[in-house]
Amino acid sequence: MTEKNPKQAGSRMWSCRPQTGKCPNGCNQCFYNRDNAYYCDINKPNIPTPEEVGNDIVRMNSGHDSNIEKRQVINVASMYKHAFFNTSLPDFDFPGPVVFTANAREEEPAYCPIINNQRKTRQLPPKMEKYFDRIMFTRLRVSPTNLEFIKQAVACWTAAHVPVVLTFMAYYDQDPPGLDKCGDDFYWEDAEGKGYKAYTWRKRTLNSYYCSTREWNRQVTLEMKKYGGRGVTLCGTYDGAKCADCQNCSNYYWITRKHMVEVGIL
Repeated sequence: MTEKNPKQAGSRMWSCRPQTGKCPNGCNQCFYNRDNAYYCDINKPNIPTPEEVGNDIVRMNSGHDSNIEKRQVINVASMYKHAFFNTSLPDFDFPGPVVFTANAREEEPAYCPIINNQRKTRQLPPKMEKYFDRIMFTRLRVSPTNLEFIKQAVACWTAAHVPVVLTFMAYYDQDPPGLDKCGDDFYWEDAEGKGYKAYTWRKRTLNSYYCSTREWNRQVTLEMKKYGGRGVTLCGTYDGAKCADCQNCSNYYWITRKHMVEVGIL
């Protein structure tokens, strides 16, 4: 029996990773590259059998990147009835739905389509726009110090009719940036001068981090909805990170797959 990602417990999602070793992208605070933190041995492939998965959905690369050793990733994904890909590299040419993390370097502008000459963004390769129909959603890594970049990216991607999912940074080897520390907690002050706890040290799924609080997640999500409306949501819920409670990946997978059928890609 293939070990299942504990974050996916109770859901109809499975993780699959044919690559081995650390991901060369080296994203800041990556849970996959953190020593002994991933739920299974990263030096061995983690590939559930089609029989185990059945009609469930396979998430290719909850760790690592689907654009690295891409041919192998696509070949493995073809074993399953339902699978989608994950990448932080601006190449969406996959045979199925793909999630794009647009700001792997979260303190820099995010990759975005060109909408209204937005300046605080990084331009995508123009040839990638023809693959937008395959993007399930764009993931944005949110920190206390990158909110202006996030606002611009939310506005651009939702204007291009691509949903946005906010993923709040968790920190294990540095303090959350731009916040005031008091004891083991970090506090943030909004534009109106109201202060509240933004980060606290706690266990999340398997490992401990400085994690964003419910209140900060809610405040930031509501602020970003001003720029993207219903096209913006957060990864997980205000109260937790379990896939069974979130359903973003499964819901957007089915919506995107149906769209790809309707426009003749599948």
